Amino acid sequence: MSHIADRAAIHDLNTRYAVAFDGFRVNESSGCWAEDGVLDERETGFGLFQGREAIRDFFRDSLFAHARYVIHVMFNHLVTDIEGNRAAGSVFCLVEVVKNDGGYVRSHVKYEDAYVRVDGQWKFGSRVIKPSFPGAPS
Repeated sequence: MSHIADRAAIHDLNTRYAVAFDGFRVNESSGCWAEDGVLDERETGFGLFQGREAIRDFFRDSLFAHARYVIHVMFNHLVTDIEGNRAAGSVFCLVEVVKNDGGYVRSHVKYEDAYVRVDGQWKFGSRVIKPSFPGAPS
């Protein structure tokens, strides 16, 4: 696979994740991670999740259970350092959530990613989520 094809496949991975997550498809969204993948949400206050099963449980129990609507608007996706079955990258995201209790959350984050190719398909090896923009002033 060429670097251009790899970049396209990694961009598709990011889009597949966002579309599946926003559709509350827990197995499909968590399936974007390698079996031993890591989701690091410590800087956003949610914690560190190691392994696809832990990521799936976090999505299902802590996020999907409390949200009525979710949308990820992804932008400025940069893929770097493609080398064999590994790559790195970053992407910015505006996340908007309408909670079951009527509350509303809007946050800007930056994903810092490590990608791995597993059985010919790109997956997240790790995704670190960092706040990228301050919240609305009080």
